[in-house]
Amino acid sequence: MSLEIIQIIEADQDQARAIDQVLRKASFRTNIAFDGQTGIQDIWKNRPALVVLDLMVPGIGGKDLCRRLREDPQTKSMGIILVTALTSEDARVAGLESGADDILTKPYSPRELVARVHAVLRRLAASMPESLDDLDDDLVLDSTQYVATFRGRRLVLTKPEWHTLLRLAKTTGKVVPREELRSLLWGNDPLTHDRELDQLAASLNQKFADRDGAEPLIAKVAETGYRLLRKERVLPLSA
Repeated sequence: MSLEIIQIIEADQDQARAIDQVLRKASFRTNIAFDGQTGIQDIWKNRPALVVLDLMVPGIGGKDLCRRLREDPQTKSMGIILVTALTSEDARVAGLESGADDILTKPYSPRELVARVHAVLRRLAASMPESLDDLDDDLVLDSTQYVATFRGRRLVLTKPEWHTLLRLAKTTGKVVPREELRSLLWGNDPLTHDRELDQLAASLNQKFADRDGAEPLIAKVAETGYRLLRKERVLPLSA
C-alpha cells in the first residue's frame, strides 16, 4: 500500500466510490468527501498528496477550492486533478487557471485515472530537491533517492524516516499530531506505533547531529506530536 493519500471530492456518491475502488486497487490510500466544505476539512486533517476534485461539487465549488489550496502556503504544492463533464476549451483553461495540475474529462477509464494520478505525483516528486529556508541551516531533500543533505553532509534515510521528515518539513515549527504521522506511515493498522514514532524521531536526530550535544532536529511535544525545529533550543528526544 502506498503512503500517499488521495482525497476524493465528488458529489455523485456512486462515482466517488468507483474512483475510490480504482485508486485502492492501484494501492493508494483514499478518503472521500461529497461536498467542498467537508473536502477541505478532510484535506486539513489528512494532508493528502493529491486531490481528485469534481468541478461541480456542492458547497465550495471546484475552482474556488483549487484557488484556496493554491493560496495557502501549507497546501499550495498539493497535487490537484480537476474532473469535469464540460468539454469546451474555455472550461478546461479555466480549470487550469484556477490552479489544477491536470483536467480529467468525463467519461474516463480507470486506467486513464490511475495514469494521470501517477503522472501528477511524478511531477510533484520531480520538483524536489527542496531547500527549506526556515531552518537555521539549509536542509535539502532529494525525493528520488531518499537522501537528505544537511550542513553539507549527505544522509541516506529509510523510507519511514524520509516520509516523517518530509511531512514535518512542510510545516516547520508547527506540531504534527501523532495520529497524522501514524496514519501516514501505517494507515489503518490498529496498533498505536507510538514507540516506533519515538524511535524514528530519535534515529533522525542521531543522523542529523553533527557533533556531541548538538540541538535535535525534531522535538517531541509532550504526548501531542512532533515538530521540526527552527532556531529554538529544546532538550534532545529520548528513544
